[in-house]
Amino acid sequence: MTLSKTGGRRLLAAAAMAAATLLGSAAAHASGGYDAEDLFFATTRPDQPVREFVERPAGYYTGYLVPYQVLWYWRLRGQSFSPDAVRAFTDLLEKLPREDNAMADIDDASTEWRKARDDAMAKLDPQSQRDKSSSQKQQPKWNADTLQADAICFYGDAFRNATKTLAQRMTRAAGDKSAAPFVLHWLKAQDAVFDTCDKEPGAMPELPAGAPAWLQADHAYQLAARHFYAGDLDDADEAFAAIAADKASPWRDLAAYMRLRVLARQNPGDPPSEGSENKKESAEALKKQAELDKQLEAIALPLMKNPRLKALHPSVHRLAEALRIRYLLPATRMQRLADGLRTIGQPDAAAAKLLLLNHEFRACGFFGGCSYIGPAQTSDLVQWLSTVRGFDGPGSGLEPDGKWRETLSWSRYQRTHDLAWLMAAASLVPVAATNGDKREVELQAALEAVPEDHPARFAATQLRAQRMFAQGRYKEVRELVAASADSPLIAHSLSGQNLVKALLLPTAASEEEWRRLAIRPVVARRDPEAMEAKPSAVPLASAFDEDVVRFLNTRAPLAMWLRLAAEPALAPALRDSLLETAWTRAVVAGDYATARRAAQMRIASPPQAGTAKGADTIAGIRRSAELPETDAAAWRHLLLERMASTTEVLSPPHWPAAEGIRPTPLKLGVGPVYSERSTVGSYGKWCRPLGVPTTGPQAATAADFEMPAFLPQEERSRQAALVEKLRTVPQDSIYFTQESLALMQRARTDPLVPQALSVAVKMARYTCQDKAAGDWSRKGLQALRTNYPNSPWTAATPYWYGGR
Repeated sequence: MTLSKTGGRRLLAAAAMAAATLLGSAAAHASGGYDAEDLFFATTRPDQPVREFVERPAGYYTGYLVPYQVLWYWRLRGQSFSPDAVRAFTDLLEKLPREDNAMADIDDASTEWRKARDDAMAKLDPQSQRDKSSSQKQQPKWNADTLQADAICFYGDAFRNATKTLAQRMTRAAGDKSAAPFVLHWLKAQDAVFDTCDKEPGAMPELPAGAPAWLQADHAYQLAARHFYAGDLDDADEAFAAIAADKASPWRDLAAYMRLRVLARQNPGDPPSEGSENKKESAEALKKQAELDKQLEAIALPLMKNPRLKALHPSVHRLAEALRIRYLLPATRMQRLADGLRTIGQPDAAAAKLLLLNHEFRACGFFGGCSYIGPAQTSDLVQWLSTVRGFDGPGSGLEPDGKWRETLSWSRYQRTHDLAWLMAAASLVPVAATNGDKREVELQAALEAVPEDHPARFAATQLRAQRMFAQGRYKEVRELVAASADSPLIAHSLSGQNLVKALLLPTAASEEEWRRLAIRPVVARRDPEAMEAKPSAVPLASAFDEDVVRFLNTRAPLAMWLRLAAEPALAPALRDSLLETAWTRAVVAGDYATARRAAQMRIASPPQAGTAKGADTIAGIRRSAELPETDAAAWRHLLLERMASTTEVLSPPHWPAAEGIRPTPLKLGVGPVYSERSTVGSYGKWCRPLGVPTTGPQAATAADFEMPAFLPQEERSRQAALVEKLRTVPQDSIYFTQESLALMQRARTDPLVPQALSVAVKMARYTCQDKAAGDWSRKGLQALRTNYPNSPWTAATPYWYGGR
């Protein structure tokens, strides 16, 4: 099965996964030439770790922005996007972080204003107090989080507009010395405007005699703005209306727009009452809304017809759409917005509705009271959104959390055979355990039946591949993914490339191919809905994905670990952790030759940038490079030293889960107080043998321990023996208690014994709950007290533990 190029060019970046670059060929049109709408989807969707794709599995990022999901819905319904629509939607998503974090923008704008103001004052009035400058005392008055008016003050735009105007006025003063006193008056008047929100605002200076026409116009606008920020809204509207009617005023267009801002503040809306989502609109609320709509049309329509205000048209739409639902109940607001989004229509208006819809869903998620969305809504779009978003509101209480999503998506697809509901069902319905499951068969057949030239063909192909992957049908996944390699978006989405690599990994034909698929580019999260726009790129920089982890722990011999560590493409932090883990694995298994080789490679590894100077964190590994491979006692002693070290970190003999945190050593005197930060490190790492679950749906099977065919027979045999050896090693607290007691029998006066016993006893507190762990912890404490009563490590170990 092969995708057509037409379908490939119109796919969504949420489903971007192609194998062209991974299989050695380049996509024919990956460098350009595809639709602008595809670029929108490729660049506005945050890349994410591939583990999240495979674990869901999902054809799109179900926790992402509502605007993005509406666009998904539209594309599944066959709607295309014009370049103007792409611009409007892209602008919308770029503004969302500012909507949520307006203070950062305001601080930058006010800082710029203060600098420009102080510089101008130094030139116009050198004797003035230069440290007395306008400052931002309160937050902006138009609250973007609630989309309602609050009794607070300025936006960043006010400062930017003032800074721009000041620059123009200073240029006038530079060319005409007589204008300087008038510019100084403008500056002092603007200070008074920005002082409006102070507890004791200063007086507005009177317009000087003989003021030129430009200053008279500026002064009139400043007075109107002062009324606006002071909350004198009727006076502000009258003043702005007069300015808007004055064809000679340079402020007439902005004043006309400010009348819309006044209308928004005059109509803050009614706060929702408890249980309002289940009520009907009151006659009073409908009357208020009708009156507001009439006022809105009188003000907003002329603004939209004014070509000089084109830059403000998106803001006009946002305010107008918010006011059109101001006095309505949440359920009605949701319905109105959804009805208005049946088609794209005017791009800026659609973007405004998307912003409001996003706000409604976010408010629902944060503050609860969501029974007005989901199955209770008549709108198919709202039901679809609430299902993929995963809010618990529509649940009846009879089903487990989230179960209603599976039930609703599946039933709606069966009833409507709508492509949007098919994609939701395929993403939300759990993968069947057996290939003969009727529901699974129906889903697979429906996904395969999506027409070749449909924009969603590639997304459907991805979902099929992910479901097959979850069933272990790796060869079929490889054929399916390799046959759909004509996507241009693979070049624009690192997470898409990573997903392809994850799907192909189990069927790697050679070790070289396995390394290419296992080492994936670091993915940076770009999520406009996050409270902070953090360009962090952690997941793949610090840990392998789950499929790579399972392979390393159960199927890859240590020789393959070392070859992987030598790969130049591997991130330095990942390489060092891999070598340190391989060292522990080899020592525990008694393979001291491999342990020496891992130590030599780790020592040769260059220090990472930003590494703090201090104690040597791999001192024990350095010493091990000189140990004879035949001295088993010395190797076991060194392993115990590294476990009990206050400066080194001993990695477990298996690769930790992808979300694991780098271990930390336990220092003398640390009390038995539980701390998540200090305990996830060295403790409880060996609870699951070989780092994979032994029970439950994710339990390791025989297939997890099959060596890949490309390994030589000698390495396959050594790996089988290593697995058997590691399977006999108990969890870490038990193992190190036993090793400490064994050392005590061999060398009772060795100063390492009390330290190692203390650490091993404490490890039991943070390990898996296990009676054996408690028994050995108690034995360790008894031996410590009996044989080393005066040791400071005994004093620092008052209790034994039985696991948490």
